Amino acid sequence: MKLSIIGISHRTAPVEVRETCALTGDLAGRFLRAAHLENVFEEAMVLDTCNRTELYFVPSGNADCMDNFLGHVADLKNVSGEIDRSVFYRYDGQAAVDHLFGVAAALDSQIVGEHQILGQLKEAYRLASEERTARFLLNRLMHRAFRVGKRTQSETQLGRGSVSVASAAADLAAQIFSDMGDRAVLLVGAGQTIEAAAKSLISAGVKRVVVANRTLSRAEELTRELSGREIDDTDDSQQVRCPGVLRHSGGGVGDGSETPPDDRVDARAIELDRIGEVIGQVDMVICSTGSSDPVLTYDALGDIISRRNKLLYIVDIAVPRDVDPKLGDMPNVFLHNLNDLDTVVARNIDRRCQEIPRARAIVEFEVDEFVKWYDSLQVASTIKLLNQRFELLRQAEIKRYGGKFSDADREQLGRFTQSLCKKILHRPIAFLRTLSQEASVSDQLLAVETICRMYELDELEARQNGQADDLEKDE
Repeated sequence: MKLSIIGISHRTAPVEVRETCALTGDLAGRFLRAAHLENVFEEAMVLDTCNRTELYFVPSGNADCMDNFLGHVADLKNVSGEIDRSVFYRYDGQAAVDHLFGVAAALDSQIVGEHQILGQLKEAYRLASEERTARFLLNRLMHRAFRVGKRTQSETQLGRGSVSVASAAADLAAQIFSDMGDRAVLLVGAGQTIEAAAKSLISAGVKRVVVANRTLSRAEELTRELSGREIDDTDDSQQVRCPGVLRHSGGGVGDGSETPPDDRVDARAIELDRIGEVIGQVDMVICSTGSSDPVLTYDALGDIISRRNKLLYIVDIAVPRDVDPKLGDMPNVFLHNLNDLDTVVARNIDRRCQEIPRARAIVEFEVDEFVKWYDSLQVASTIKLLNQRFELLRQAEIKRYGGKFSDADREQLGRFTQSLCKKILHRPIAFLRTLSQEASVSDQLLAVETICRMYELDELEARQNGQADDLEKDE
């Protein structure tokens, strides 16, 4: 099988090495455009994520594909000197199919079972299609890979349960509150962990968010991302007010209004010293700052929280801790810290690991099916099946009409039909043999598949392998 993969990933190189080879932004597109003009790759697709950069390709001729790819990477990334080839891996043929399907099933991810990889594969395929470097083989390969990913998600528990502290915090919140859409959240901090927690909460249905941070501009940047709209500092309706901090066009937390209209996320930013003004109005608080001292203290917030008439759920995922442990002793406060979340994450990781054999079985089955499909489109076997199909047709017609001829005439009929079938098959067989010598892999496979579908050769082969009864029932 003329299919190969060249790649670097979290399994072979640390992040500082992967960064030098990552084809982010428009770099993947620029490489594919160059590949389209060269004669090194018949087909090519680049998958670039935070944990891997991989080239999926069908080689053309005898050029060194590794040298070509790494040369382009060095030029695109302005790397001085040669790139270390030892951190790259290469898979060919069936091993390449197995690797891709394992990637699509999230078995090769740093976090086993994560769902994002399937969307990243689809984006990589979309770009290759736009740049006209994904043709027949990659088209079939990628659609089968998407099927593998979907089967793994639907037929196993591999992706179930949070395996990061940020998403685990959101999961625990969903267990405490029955309807997340009615809840307001205060996020203390604006780093990557808080951003991940915010997105997990929004995915769970949360629509009202306050971000409190020491640097207000960073909090505003995060709220813009969460709400999907720019904050206009000249528009009073977009400004943060107290006590109704989440006020939006006359509505928000603190004024008795319902959730924002149109199912949008209502995200607002405040400075860290204004937490006391909003903590009485939110349902959840998630903290992750770089402070060396507690940010939420009993002395500053105890009286405010004690006057609440509803539960306050606080998750402290900072090291050192952001939340004074005394707050967790209050009767209306439910406090989780990293130890609690680590327990949840460990349990979910163990559950995912138990699902790996089931996911692996899906991958192996789909690899076998793809290899069978590919092998069925080889020219030699197709010519053999085509001859068999016409011989079956010829024999069926002789059986049907032979009784109307004398013995001598039936012998003549046999020679006539045999000669006619050979003449009919001459050009298709010559065409197939020419393809095997001159055409690209994609052109060859496409033509062979068309002929196989036209004459139902797959069905004929299946019958010959004992997968159907009565070889002549359709003849």
